Amino acid sequence: MDLSLLTVPTVITFLLILIRISGMMVSSPFFTNTGIPAYTKVGFAVIFSFILFPLHAGAAGYQAPTDLIQFTVVACQEFVLGLLIGFVMELLFSGIRMSGEILGVQMGMSVSGALDPITGVQTPLLGQLYFIFAFLVFLSLNIHHALIMAVNRSFEWIPIGGFVTRMDLLAERFMALGAEMFVVALLVGLPVMGLLFASEAALGFVAKVMPQMNIFIVSLPLKTALGLLMVMVSLPYVGEFIGNQYAGLVQHLLGLYRGM
Repeated sequence: MDLSLLTVPTVITFLLILIRISGMMVSSPFFTNTGIPAYTKVGFAVIFSFILFPLHAGAAGYQAPTDLIQFTVVACQEFVLGLLIGFVMELLFSGIRMSGEILGVQMGMSVSGALDPITGVQTPLLGQLYFIFAFLVFLSLNIHHALIMAVNRSFEWIPIGGFVTRMDLLAERFMALGAEMFVVALLVGLPVMGLLFASEAALGFVAKVMPQMNIFIVSLPLKTALGLLMVMVSLPYVGEFIGNQYAGLVQHLLGLYRGM
């Protein structure tokens, strides 16, 4: 590398690219895992910035910030642009985790929990199971490659130092994605929810026929057993459904800033 090319505008441009990539890593489900060492994340961000720098540093009309205030404003914007890309991916995982948490409450497993190594908070076991399963599908389908491609595409739609001119369009896209998160949560847990609802109806009928039976004591282990059985049966179909959702998510990622 020719050290004579390391001028102040060049360094500033590289830092702005690095900041957008760092924003993506802060909010994306893959890179927020606390089990990944910090120096590994920093190294990846720097290497990825070196790769993207020759592609987007010479964008037409781009001028590097010339003072500290201008650099701070542009840096904050670049960080937010990267943050939104990772947040789009996080929305789908939040919906899947939500589905597991709802099922855990219905199955009587909400009292048990485990420390989520990714978020660092206490999470119900069933929500953690669905999240890990979705994460394995995420890696097996190489969706993390689409996340990297989305960052590269973002520099094409919004160059370094460029501004989002259609905030209404961006807000509309995020509202649609947020609504889709609840739909995913419902569809992922629908088979288990349906079986548990049927068991509740059956137990209500038994309580009327046999009032002397303690339905509360019987229902706790029964709903847990039926729920776990249906989770085991439906998990392959849930994996296929999640894979289809990832296919649509890739399109959302790659076209997030289109028309901005």
